Amino acid sequence: MISSRAMFSVIVLLGFFTLTLCASQYVFVNESKTWADAQRYCREKYTDLATIENEQQTIQLLDTVNDVSIDLAWIGLYDDLNSWKWTLEDSDFFKVGEKDFRNWNNPGPANSGVQSLCVYIKNGLWYTASCSNTFHATVCYDGRENASETYVFIYESKTWIEAQSYCREHHTDLISISNEIENQKIQYFLQDFYYYNVWIGLYRTWSWSDQSNSSFTYWSTWHPDTAGSCASVSFSDSGSWTDEDCNFAFPFICHSASASSRRYHFVNESKSWTEAQRYCRQNYTELATIDNMEEMNRLINTVNGSFSGLAWIGLYGDVNSWRWSLEDNDFYQEGERDFRNWHHQPDNREGNELCVYMDYNGKWFDMWCDYALPFVCYDGKDI
Repeated sequence: MISSRAMFSVIVLLGFFTLTLCASQYVFVNESKTWADAQRYCREKYTDLATIENEQQTIQLLDTVNDVSIDLAWIGLYDDLNSWKWTLEDSDFFKVGEKDFRNWNNPGPANSGVQSLCVYIKNGLWYTASCSNTFHATVCYDGRENASETYVFIYESKTWIEAQSYCREHHTDLISISNEIENQKIQYFLQDFYYYNVWIGLYRTWSWSDQSNSSFTYWSTWHPDTAGSCASVSFSDSGSWTDEDCNFAFPFICHSASASSRRYHFVNESKSWTEAQRYCRQNYTELATIDNMEEMNRLINTVNGSFSGLAWIGLYGDVNSWRWSLEDNDFYQEGERDFRNWHHQPDNREGNELCVYMDYNGKWFDMWCDYALPFVCYDGKDI
């Protein structure tokens, strides 16, 4: 039987390795470390710091600790200053790189409190404030065909959350600002409202160390406050979460794995994407499908030392309709077909980059399908 502390097995043979993927479980480590050191420890020995996705997992996590003297322990949630995103989800609104445009005041958001996760504009400069406890005016964007105005000013003071709901109900969304010209246009539009702070659609949320997209939260009362940017679970408060200084030393919880039947094989032969797909279908099941960040991290942790270049995976198509070579509907849970780990991509250079490879860090890039690369296959056979 595979130990609960064993994440995966790797077999290197004739130019390929086999990776046994796993289901998540929690491991309590009763050693006091900073959050960063705890993260490093979990990634080296298990998978990552713990991600908690629902109440059932909270109960499971509480069961890992029997010592009543333990109060706080690190989990994988942290305040990521680089996770800003726009509430407007229309991908056609933004050109390449425009989602990253910012016009922060000096010194910018790095010095704001941990509750300052939403953005308002004043005199063309951007500032952060609490999404639920700060009240400002609003500018809605209206992109509907029959709209009489593109920008609509709302005098009534609202929280960012209320402003977002209002704009989505009555117009399209809060405004998004994609470049300097647009920022100047908004500033000109607001010149008659000089004294107003005005919400825009930029915000961020706390992030999980394994880049899970879980939106589950279980904060203690009055948390997060301004104590710190890393989350701990409180065993004395039913497993609720507190924000703490990341440099404090606490015990911590990793998530590990038990064996399952999903296997991947790295084939160290250079082939075009189509040739790689044919090889995988003939010898295994399909080119690799990577449908969540935990799987991506395990894959990269495993190939580290065996793989130092680029490799095809099973994603292909075009900028607006990427899809997986593996079409088995039973393989995917809800939302997993949409998992992506792009690195400033895709850019579809010259309109011909329709297949996807990963680098040794696990980041994804689009590339000409005829380019010759090693590749990763998925094997759906039982172990």
